[in-house]
Amino acid sequence: MDRAAVDPAPGAPPGLAVLGGTFDPPHSSHARLAAAALAQLPIDRLLVIPAGDHPHKQDRGVTPAADRLAMCERAFADQPRVRVDAREIRRGGLSFTVDTLEELRREHPDRAIYFLIGSDNLPLLPTWYRHHRLLELATIVTYPRAGHPVAAADLDGLDLSDDEKEHLLEHVLQLPADDVNSTALRRRLRAGDRSLAEIHPDVLTYIDHHGLYRP
Repeated sequence: MDRAAVDPAPGAPPGLAVLGGTFDPPHSSHARLAAAALAQLPIDRLLVIPAGDHPHKQDRGVTPAADRLAMCERAFADQPRVRVDAREIRRGGLSFTVDTLEELRREHPDRAIYFLIGSDNLPLLPTWYRHHRLLELATIVTYPRAGHPVAAADLDGLDLSDDEKEHLLEHVLQLPADDVNSTALRRRLRAGDRSLAEIHPDVLTYIDHHGLYRP
């Protein structure tokens, strides 16, 4: 069986997937991941939720939220079952994933919620705010990142129960790992590179029009 396969309860409505992140800028891996989730999970919609004030990135310069939101709207415009959701930006203050999942659970009490996380971040999950509650609210589905295989040994010694570890290792999206990342793309943009196949053309147009990622 596909490790990403999830068997919904009989008669249950389609689930809802959540892809969060800074999206600074959004790129081809994000779009490819959304498509894979929609194909492999029992969902009818995927929410892309750009972070507001990210608690793990307080010491870094982050592109203004309005620009990141606008870039996401352009990056996912070709996928009709993807909706860009601005709730974390509107909320203001520090943005915690568990708060977003609590909101979604109240809004969709009858839907299963799937939260997507990169394999490089999986061992860091216990450092997230109220991570045990987060694991109650959503099924965590890991997607592969180059150089970071999903392995049980990576969860040893972490603040996770045996059941939590089992669930974390159970659902992994089946798609090739890649090493595309926003940090490297920002570096190339600031160096004047505009031959970036990893960024949607409409996003590149927005970047140039608004003068983002200049040296």
